[in-house]
Amino acid sequence: MEINEAKELLSYHSSRSTDIHNPKWKHGFLGSLRPFSGELHEENFTEVMDCLKTLAEEFSAPAIDREMVSDIVAIIHLSRAWASPDGMLGSNHLLAAAQTHQLLAWADMIENCLMWLLDGAPDEAFQDYEDYLDGSSP
Repeated sequence: MEINEAKELLSYHSSRSTDIHNPKWKHGFLGSLRPFSGELHEENFTEVMDCLKTLAEEFSAPAIDREMVSDIVAIIHLSRAWASPDGMLGSNHLLAAAQTHQLLAWADMIENCLMWLLDGAPDEAFQDYEDYLDGSSP
């Protein structure tokens, strides 16, 4: 994956892209949560993480792309807000308990990755995700 492709994909996953007619906008990470179809799409989570891997070096630049960071923060923040008891998914009881746990675990992994990348520690950034892929974390 190229850097520009990763940034574009993040904009779709965060639903921040202005290209709202692209199917990825509707079926991406956040788009698939509204309206919620009853299932979480792990492939969206793995694609977000693949984007972060592609963009890892971008976080060590003297100036970091604000749009890129905003896309990532939107994915983290809105996932948590919507899954909360007062959020649109939580208050309407659209998520099963296991789905809530999974969505919040994904948000945590994305957030931890972002924190480590911003801290200049790319080796640590993907440890939670690697554990997840190995089946040793939620």
